[in-house]
Amino acid sequence: MQDSSILDNIGNPPGDTRWDALIEWARLFYQWEGFQDAERNYKLEISQTLAGVRDMLLDGFPNWDTGLKGPRSPGYHLVNWRVYSAFRNLLDKDRELVGDVLRQFWRSADSVSSEDRVRQFEERIAVGPRGQLAAAFLLADDPADNPPYRTEYLNKAYQLVGREREEVGDDGGRRYRKMLDFLDEFIQRSELRGLHVRDRLDAQSLVWCVMIYGLERPPASDWADGVRQRYESYLNGEALRPPPPPPEPEPEPEPDAPPPPDPWSEENIAALAEELLWDQYELAEVIADLREKKQVIFYGPPGTGKTYVARRIAQQCRTGGGDFNIVQFHPSYSYEDFIEGFRPRLHSGQPGFELVPGPLRRIAAQAAANPRSTYILVIDELNRGNVAKVFGELYFLLEYRDEDVQLQYSSPEQRFRLPENLWFICTMNTADRSIALMDAALRRRFYFAPFFSDQPPVQGLLGRWLERNNPRMGWLADLVDVANDKLADRHLGVGPSYFIGNEQELDEARARRIWRRAVIPYIEEQYFGNEDRLAEFDFDRLKGELSQSRTLPVLRQAQDERRRVERGGAVGNGTGEETLGGPAPGEAIPASDASDSTA
Repeated sequence: MQDSSILDNIGNPPGDTRWDALIEWARLFYQWEGFQDAERNYKLEISQTLAGVRDMLLDGFPNWDTGLKGPRSPGYHLVNWRVYSAFRNLLDKDRELVGDVLRQFWRSADSVSSEDRVRQFEERIAVGPRGQLAAAFLLADDPADNPPYRTEYLNKAYQLVGREREEVGDDGGRRYRKMLDFLDEFIQRSELRGLHVRDRLDAQSLVWCVMIYGLERPPASDWADGVRQRYESYLNGEALRPPPPPPEPEPEPEPDAPPPPDPWSEENIAALAEELLWDQYELAEVIADLREKKQVIFYGPPGTGKTYVARRIAQQCRTGGGDFNIVQFHPSYSYEDFIEGFRPRLHSGQPGFELVPGPLRRIAAQAAANPRSTYILVIDELNRGNVAKVFGELYFLLEYRDEDVQLQYSSPEQRFRLPENLWFICTMNTADRSIALMDAALRRRFYFAPFFSDQPPVQGLLGRWLERNNPRMGWLADLVDVANDKLADRHLGVGPSYFIGNEQELDEARARRIWRRAVIPYIEEQYFGNEDRLAEFDFDRLKGELSQSRTLPVLRQAQDERRRVERGGAVGNGTGEETLGGPAPGEAIPASDASDSTA
């Protein structure tokens, strides 16, 4: 804390200065490098010893009580020596009674609460302050969740935070429950103040340290005199606030690191375009759209390479020190899956819920931490989900990146903003026409890049791939053109991805199998019940038609050349309307030109 008020930089609950003081003194002990050895490790060793005693007792070993007499017994700092001495005397006099009580105590771990187990134990064995001995034996089950109990420091802590002290008539179970509630509140309040306490065992140890350690031993013995005086005043109830920490020295300015490599340089775009068999101009247009709008939708029929291209562009981020992630929308995908939501978690052994960030918040955090590199989130099948419901506040943030908002589940202090270096590439399948149902608000926030087999960059892609990888099968691209011409609907076209791949060599037998197993079932959906129409897409029939007219390759080459000359046109205008690839003004389309639609 930096000034006179400890509450200046502390969250809810406000105004509780006494809790703040305890937590800030506990913070000093938690930062002490000797804390683990001094206050946790030996308790874990005792826990292991007691677990061995428990297992031997429940398994019927005659010497089960050996561990209760050694240097790592509960009497080693956990229980007042007078109390443990009384217990040892009882063990020597009535070993059968003690064994029977402990057997019942440990067997009930899964069915009885810790509070009731302590109460039942002390009903039969009552030595010393109530609950202290039974609490020590609870360590055998789960030390992180069942810490030891001592009255002397707890009453002092209760008093300093304004809690009621233990009542004289309280039984051990009730006292133990009160301690657990106190420790849980301590953990929760500490978290609000930026101090993460691992579990109840550490919480108990911290409260013990603050209340008991005093000034003559580390770490307090190493503190400056002013800090020691404030600590002594705090223990006496005279000063609630801990001292402000000394100011940290200003860090030396680090030399500016060289900028990361540009993944979107002309050379990198040219290399990626060559790999994708795209024209470099087409890919540069997509990257320009992303630079300007930061969110682009690839839309078109299945098999046109939308997801593949999105992945390859996203992977290019890593060459410049960035990264990417891919999610796929579906009807059950929700805001809680995508942005943030509560998920079940165990807290100190108890079931509860924790606010967990989704893929959007995770990649946004990465991008914000590395602002000089590009990050891309690929959303596949965007139109399969309820976009308005899943996006939530993202509708606003996509348009106003310089502003922040409060998310649905986050606290008001945790505002969220989309980093400028986070891009979105979404894919949409137009075969089911669901793209037509997109609302205008979403359309306005994205640029649209068409993926259709009758226009670049998909046009001629299968032919180019076959020319590079399997020239003798080049006729297959013409056959697909003939089929797409017969479909007469660019939204239902057969894309090149059915045949492109390096897993197996593409010969005619494999092409026929792909046609029979993948393409024909897809076409059947469009002409269900119309057998005559479906018969037009028989592989042999299409191949026969192809052999009668060999003009298609010439036409395709001529159109590709024409479009390379007409680069003044735009691939897309941001509304989903395609302007590149149509006839020049006043130009008629040859009748045979309608078949020029490669995958």
